[in-house]
Amino acid sequence: GTHPNEGKVEIYFNDVWGTICDNSWDIYDANAVCRTLGYSHALLARRSSYYGEGSGPIWLDNVQCTGRENSIGECYHSGWGVYSSACNHSRDAGVVCLRKEYKDSVIKLINSTYHAIGRVAVYYNNTWGTICDEGWDIKDAHVICRMLGFHHAVDAKSAAFFGEGAGPVWLSNLQCLGSESNISECSHSGLGQQECGHNRDVGVACTEYVRLVDGQHSAEGRVEMYNPNTGLYGAIRASGW
Repeated sequence: GTHPNEGKVEIYFNDVWGTICDNSWDIYDANAVCRTLGYSHALLARRSSYYGEGSGPIWLDNVQCTGRENSIGECYHSGWGVYSSACNHSRDAGVVCLRKEYKDSVIKLINSTYHAIGRVAVYYNNTWGTICDEGWDIKDAHVICRMLGFHHAVDAKSAAFFGEGAGPVWLSNLQCLGSESNISECSHSGLGQQECGHNRDVGVACTEYVRLVDGQHSAEGRVEMYNPNTGLYGAIRASGW
């Protein structure tokens, strides 16, 4: 590769360097490789000898990681030195890992009248972009809200609920556990590798399910609650109050 965080994957086994066949090679397998190398996760899983053909044995084939392993050795595979007859060095696997300087992703919420809700915008490679709603759920929203300084999310919006964004769709198929402190720790399809349109941009509503407005001080005011069906705040009827 042209940078230290990318290249053809080689494995040292039995005193010999060899490669991995790209049968079933995906972002989950690439995550395990990148964690083995000390990176937080992968951005891309490369196939078909993207970085050129290797030499020596093909040590692994049909690698099937879950994406949470810390080493490629923890993943299921066909066995050391066991591979399909269709494998050769024209099918050597490669990866692009998240460079450490990109680990702290920058995000913001936009297109809303209130700071705790809105469309999620992600800043990467000097450009603001969005997230596709493929696989988007409340666990992913929790991580976004924590990055913004809130305790958790109360709603995860899809289908450009807060309007369509612009620029690249940076992320898709986020698979957070919900306990991560940064979306860089979550599995996803790879930065900029999406075919989604902006009609699928995601949004969130963070912690402040209830707020006080129009008071003279921050501790007083009219009580308003967030309605996840409309994405708006509304007042509470005084009956029985």
